[in-house]
Amino acid sequence: MNLLEDAWIPVRADGGAGAFRLLTYQELLCEPGNWQVSLPRDDLELACVQLLVCMTQVMFMPEDVPALRARLGTPLSPKDFATGVELCRDWFDLDHPTQPFMQSRGVKAAEDTPIQKLLIGLPEGNNHAFFNEVGEVRRLSGPLAAIGLFNQASNSPSFGGGFKGSLRGGAPITTLVAGKTLRDTVWRNVLTRPRIAERQIKTLGFDQDQPTWVQPITVKETIHWDEIGLVRGLFWQPARVELVKSEVVAPCDVLGGEAVPVYSGFHKEKFNFTVEGVWPHPHGAMTMSLKNGALEQKFSSFTTIAPAWTLLSEFVVPKNMNDSDAREGSIPAGPITQANELNEGGMHLLIGGYRTKKASVLERRHELMSLAQGWSDDKGRLKQLVELGKEAKKALRGKLFLASQGYDDKKRKIKLKGIGAAIHETAEKLFYARTESFIHETFSNELTFKEWKAAKAGFTKQLAIHCRAIFEELTDPYAMKPELIPVIAWARHRLNTDLAKLTKLMEEA
Repeated sequence: MNLLEDAWIPVRADGGAGAFRLLTYQELLCEPGNWQVSLPRDDLELACVQLLVCMTQVMFMPEDVPALRARLGTPLSPKDFATGVELCRDWFDLDHPTQPFMQSRGVKAAEDTPIQKLLIGLPEGNNHAFFNEVGEVRRLSGPLAAIGLFNQASNSPSFGGGFKGSLRGGAPITTLVAGKTLRDTVWRNVLTRPRIAERQIKTLGFDQDQPTWVQPITVKETIHWDEIGLVRGLFWQPARVELVKSEVVAPCDVLGGEAVPVYSGFHKEKFNFTVEGVWPHPHGAMTMSLKNGALEQKFSSFTTIAPAWTLLSEFVVPKNMNDSDAREGSIPAGPITQANELNEGGMHLLIGGYRTKKASVLERRHELMSLAQGWSDDKGRLKQLVELGKEAKKALRGKLFLASQGYDDKKRKIKLKGIGAAIHETAEKLFYARTESFIHETFSNELTFKEWKAAKAGFTKQLAIHCRAIFEELTDPYAMKPELIPVIAWARHRLNTDLAKLTKLMEEA
C-alpha cells in the first residue's frame, strides 16, 4: 500500500455523518467534499489528521499567507499534485522492498510483537488499560498499520527500556487547528515557509533531508537538534520496527469490511543513539524554564488528572522570557500562532495526548475546544479565565486538605482534629467534572469577550457556587461527629475568604 496512490484515509461524507469509505490522498487535496476522518478511536483519528498534515507540509508547503489562503479556497490541480509527490513516491510505500514507510528491513527479533501493541494503551503483557483484552486486535489493514506506526513514533511513549521515544518526549500533547472539512483542517495546520523558519527548522532539498527509513540513523550516532531538517523531524522514527504480513487475507479488526491484506505483528529491535537539544516540532506547545541557571525546554504533556483547559494558556498564548526576571516561557504550536495571522476570529482546537506513567498509558485525552472571537486580545483575558479556574480549584482542594489533616497551632494553643479521609483528592476530581462544560461554554461564547466585565463576574460566581457545593457535599457526612464540626467550620470560613479574595481580585483586574 502506497499512501500517495492507494485509498487509505478512513472518512465519512457529509461532515462525518455520511457513508464510510477509504479516500486517496489525491482525492482529499484535489477534489471538493465535506469529508471527516472516521475511526473507532479518537487518538487514531488525530494521528491520521497529523499524518496528512505532515505529508502536505513537506510536499506542498505554501510560500506565504496569500498562497496558503489560495490553498484553503481552491483544491489542488492534479498536475500540481503530481509534481509535489513525484520525488517522494517511494517514501510512503508500506511494503517497499528496501525502505518501507516508518520501518527498517531486516529487524532482528526473537519473536513477533502482537500488532495490537501499535494501538496505544491496548494491553500486551501486564498492561490492561481501557478494559480491553489481550489479543482483541490480531490483524490490522494497511491504513491502520500506517496510522499506528506514525502515532507510535510521534505521539506515544517508547516501547520500553532501551527504546527511544519521539522528538517531543515520551507522551507529548498535540495541538492542531480544526477546520470545517478534513481538507480545510489539513491546510490550516500546514505552515508557510516563513513560519517554519521562525521555529528555526531547516528546510532542505529532498536530496539532503530524508526520513529516517530512507536515510537511517546509525547506531550510537549523536545528532544535534539543528541538524534535523523538516522532513526528517516530522517523520522521525526512533525505533527499528518491521511489520509482519499475514499469509492470509482477512478483515481488519478495527475497520472490519471485506478481507484484505493484513499485518499480524511486527519485529522491534533496540538500538542506541543520542539527540542533543530539543527539536522545535511545530505540532505542540513548548515550555521553557530556567533551572540552576540553565534553560530547560520541553513539550507540554498530560501529567495529572487536570483537563486540557488548565493548559490553555500554554497552548495559545506566547510567553517570552525577555524580561530579566522571567523564569518561565511558552511557545504555542505553529498552527495556533499562524491562525492569528489568518485573522479569522474564533478558533477550534484539536487537542490530544496520553497521560502516562513511565511506559504505561493511564488514559487517553482527546477533545475539541472552541475559542470565541476576541480570545487573542492584548489584555490577556483568556489567560485570566484559565488562572481563575485553577485558583478556585486550588482554594477548594487546599482547604479540604487542611480539614482532612486537622489544624495544630501550638503558639495559640489551638488544635482541631482532622477528618482523616482524603476528601481533597475527591474534591479535585469533582471540581473538574462539574465545571468543565461551563468553562468550555465560557471560552466559546462570543459574549465572554464582548461583555467582558459581566462575563468575568458570572464566571467567578459559578466557580464559587461549585466550590461551596462540593465542600458541603464532602464534609456533610462528617459533620455528624461533634469533634469534627470545628475543623469543618474553620475550613469553610477559610474557603469563603479565599473565594471572596479571588472575586475581588478579578473585579480589579
